[in-house]
Amino acid sequence: MRMFQPFFGGSPDDCLCWLRAYTEAGARQLVPRIGSLDAERQLRLLTDEVLPGLRV
Repeated sequence: MRMFQPFFGGSPDDCLCWLRAYTEAGARQLVPRIGSLDAERQLRLLTDEVLPGLRV
């Protein structure tokens, strides 16, 4: 599964570094999938702490 749908777990800063590697390699679209029982909290972390760091 990792070959087709890479996954990551860690802090927002670690996630930002992981996703930034994709954007630096040329990715223009990312499709995050939250796999957590507390999806609302994870979505908030993604939108508040991770995605702003990916904007150019």
